[in-house]
Amino acid sequence: MRLDDEQIAIKEAMLFKEAGGKTIVDMTPINMGRNPAALVNIAKATGLNIIMGTAYYLEKSYTPEMKMESKTDENIAQEFIRDITVGVGDTNIKAGIIGEIGCSWPLTDNERKVLRGAAIAQRQTGVPISVHPGGFEEAPMEIIKVLIDAGANPTHVIIDHMERTMKSHSSRFRLAETGCYMEWDRFGSDGEYPIAPPFTENKLPDYPSDAERLNQIIQLIGEGHLNQILMSHDIWIKIELTHFGGHGYAHILKNVIPLMREKSIPEEFIHTITVENPGRILTFA
Repeated sequence: MRLDDEQIAIKEAMLFKEAGGKTIVDMTPINMGRNPAALVNIAKATGLNIIMGTAYYLEKSYTPEMKMESKTDENIAQEFIRDITVGVGDTNIKAGIIGEIGCSWPLTDNERKVLRGAAIAQRQTGVPISVHPGGFEEAPMEIIKVLIDAGANPTHVIIDHMERTMKSHSSRFRLAETGCYMEWDRFGSDGEYPIAPPFTENKLPDYPSDAERLNQIIQLIGEGHLNQILMSHDIWIKIELTHFGGHGYAHILKNVIPLMREKSIPEEFIHTITVENPGRILTFA
């Protein structure tokens, strides 16, 4: 499962560059094998911009050595702030986004603490925050509330995994009204790996096709939320790389954008979603 081969990563990233890609955001959390030096090597080898994240994943991934129980909101905020302003450890390699913060459903006390720490760090640095919500309809609104209550700017927050979390348009519209960015980030995936938490009667979630993802996006565009939409692949296991038979990092550029044109999405809207929106959210506010 681990994406830990630099040479394969370079070859995969080059396919993205050859398709017209310019920037990759790597949001491997602190406690999930983040490798700043490898990211620098990949950036130098490919000429791509690579933005590194800083975050903690789900509580079930914490280890005793992390001592999360004894950390305060401020302790966590200072860890994030140091990664952003000074660099990770003694590498001088800096993070450019707080993410991907892992959240369960319901949120645990420690996960709430991480969210509050992220809000403090955002207030002090202006970085965007990106959050993996628990796999239930109500999870994103709960997360946004915790962040806002802690002083975060919701217009500089990304809620990930729209397609596997918010099944109803009314829920998606309600989230959009908070001003946050909404990310459809499983393009190319039709649930090839059962990643969801246990659902009612142990049923796996219904993954939409790429066309259905676009239909959801088109609906929100029609309601005035074009500037809050992001698209990505969320590549996190080997079978999603072309080397192992997957769709790879260039799938949106090579396959989804032509589909967007087939669905009569105007070129300026495509440019907004794939260039302007990422550029805006990834700029320190």
